[in-house]
Parts: sequence; structure tokens; C-alpha cells
Amino acid sequence: MHTSRLLLIGILLLPLSLAGCDGADDGGLNDDGSTGETGDSADTGETGEAAPLDTDADGLTDDEEAELGTDPAKKDTDGDNYWDLWEINEGTDPLDYDSRIYTGFWPYNPDKNELEQGSWETTNTQVGTAFPRDSFLDHHGDMVDLYDFTNFTINETNQAAYFIFDLSAQWCGPCHNVANWISGVDSPDTEWIQELYPSVRGKVHGLQIWWMTFLVEANDGSPPTIADVTTWYEIHQDAYIPLLVDADLELRNRFMGPAFPHFFLLDPTMHIEFFPGPADSTDANPYPAVGLVEKYL
Repeated sequence: MHTSRLLLIGILLLPLSLAGCDGADDGGLNDDGSTGETGDSADTGETGEAAPLDTDADGLTDDEEAELGTDPAKKDTDGDNYWDLWEINEGTDPLDYDSRIYTGFWPYNPDKNELEQGSWETTNTQVGTAFPRDSFLDHHGDMVDLYDFTNFTINETNQAAYFIFDLSAQWCGPCHNVANWISGVDSPDTEWIQELYPSVRGKVHGLQIWWMTFLVEANDGSPPTIADVTTWYEIHQDAYIPLLVDADLELRNRFMGPAFPHFFLLDPTMHIEFFPGPADSTDANPYPAVGLVEKYL
């Protein structure tokens, strides 16, 4: 099931339009795209004067949008799935579809700084531990902030998506088999995986689960580079799955299990939900983190 990026955009944009994100009603979002309480009146400032008009409630006033040339009636003038304010904050052009925060149309969470911030110094594999806040190079050449994927609810369940972190190696045959399976390839090497976990593909492609593949070793066992994730994508094209480079081997050194591929589960706020031990893997459930997605999510 190879899916184009344009289809992914459509899937993301449709629920946004249904939620009224291009109008003044944001379903609970503040004018800056955040979800916290502002304490301000919707109509007046602290002086009692009328607040500047912000027709599309995107955090930019109509006067500011006039100066920028953006559409005051649309949160996302260029239709690239990122609000005008977000693009201004991140240094991309809200008037240029090809100038966007992430080439791969990954989510953007304007509230990510309000979450508990994990670090490499304090992280571990214990349940409830915050995964380190960090950015990784993806197969498009963008540095991707993992916390932008947190609290993502644009799916048919309206429930925040959990994460499967997939630690794979370029030289690893079973890793490629899993990548083929999750992207929709049916073959003798993948049929047994589909039989064990029949609903997981649909949950990934329905954006109920973010499956994130980290390449942690190149073909010769050395640290991976963008060439490795580019090659991986050429073999296993799937617009729903970020392919990320563990260039500094942070994941390899701290989160690798006894064998490749290795999977663990995180909650929607990027906290460890389940990290398997050697005894958790069985013939009936060789990938126990994936098994939890199958059974409970």
C-alpha cells in the first residue's frame, strides 16, 4: 500500500476542515494555535479596548496578514497544512507551498514546549520516563522534532496517537521484511507478520499509531547517514512512516534490545509506555510492543 504524499495531505486536511480550523471556531485552540487558557477576553484587551481583528483566529491579526500578504480568512494561506503563524515562527514562507515546515507533511505541535521535556542525560527504559526531546534527520533532509508528533488526534477515533519506535539496521533482513509488511507488501516473508498483527497496518495508515523507523546501523555496522534512509525509502516507500537517522547512536546505545528489529511503545506525550525485555518475546508474539498495538490500541 504505497501512498503518495498528496493523499496524506488530503487525509490530514479533511479532518481539519471538518473541525472548522479554517474559520473562527478552533474547537478549543487559542489564537496562537495552542490549547492552554489565555485568561484574556475574546473581544477586548486589558485596557478594555477592542482586540485587533483576527478573522481566521490563527494568531496573526488582519493588519499583520495584510502586511505579510497572507489571507486573513485562512489559517493556512498556501495550503501546505501548516498555519501561517507556525510558518512565520519556524522561518518558512506562508505564501509558498513548497516552503513548509516539513517536506514530508509531518505534524506540527505548537504546544510541544509545554510538555515534560525528556533529555538524554535523564532518560531510561522505565515506564513513564519522558523520551528525550531531540530532532533527527529524516529521508527528506529535514531535521524533525519528535515532539511535533505528540498529542496528534487527527484520525477517525479522535484519540491521541501512540508511537511505535522501530530500531532497524540497513544490513538486517528481518528489518526489511517488517518494513515491507508495514508498508503493505504481502509475500512469504511478510504473511506471517500480517497473520499475527492483522490490524496494525490499518492503524498506522489511519494515523492512530505513529510508526517511526530509526536506522541505527548502516550496512557495515557503522553509524547511519541520510544515504541509508534515502535508500531505505526507495525500497520501502510509505508516506506515513518517518525514516530517521540515529547519526549519534543515541538510540542505539540507550534503547537497543537483544536483536534487530527492536520495537518499543510510547504514549501520546512521548513517555515510555512499554519497553520489552528478552523474556517478553515469544513465537506467538515475537514483537510484543507491536502486539500491544494489535490488542489494545
